[in-house]
Amino acid sequence: MYVPLKTLQQAVRLVGDLAELDEPAGFAAIVLPGLVRLVGCDVLTYNEIGPAEQTSYADYPQGALDPATQPVFAAYVNEHPLVRHYRATGPGEPVKISDFLSRERFHRLGLYAEFFRRIPVEYQIAVSLPGPDDRVIGIALNRSRTDFTETDRAVLSVLRAPLLRAFLRARRRQEAQHGLTRAMSRGLAKLTDRELEVLQLVALGHTNIAIAHALDISPRTAAKHLEHIYRKLGVTSRAAAVARTAGRAG
Repeated sequence: MYVPLKTLQQAVRLVGDLAELDEPAGFAAIVLPGLVRLVGCDVLTYNEIGPAEQTSYADYPQGALDPATQPVFAAYVNEHPLVRHYRATGPGEPVKISDFLSRERFHRLGLYAEFFRRIPVEYQIAVSLPGPDDRVIGIALNRSRTDFTETDRAVLSVLRAPLLRAFLRARRRQEAQHGLTRAMSRGLAKLTDRELEVLQLVALGHTNIAIAHALDISPRTAAKHLEHIYRKLGVTSRAAAVARTAGRAG
């Protein structure tokens, strides 16, 4: 299977753009434009679908979907073959509507007649990520004229692992940031302002070199700050320091 060099370069750029993502809320704003460049399509959506049919989405291009139609999608989402597949099997590899239904059967769905036909969407491929609270998180790519190819599926399949790592890393960073904020309010007063800055960057997963670069100090100075933090918190490792900020034993 041939994948153009330009596609590979764009994939590497997308993964690189996600490296500094600190919270899941910014995930869609990076991923959707990146996937447009990689896999041609008309409309993309990042979707979160709850167990009681609660739905939310981000679209690209922004405004491609009328927000007033969201309740319509929610009303028919139980017919969606990809949502049904992911609910039955868990988050997984890219699948297409045409893997499960012919165009004729797809057109007979209320989901198509009341929602997809109006966009229009004739073909869709999606990749799913694990979400909290039994939510289905899916990135859906849509076309009106031609179906997605096996090369498109392969590109999305290769990208799924780094997308998942970036999403989970952003979630962990957000949790660490919230934990640090709570811990600071509970009693990290014995740390200096600079030590708090270092600890915050440690909680976000930065190395000593990255901390030094961010704070315009030497890596040796960053390491010294960490030594002082460990002593003041009564811990011996980065993981234990982060755990202490989150209120866990460590």
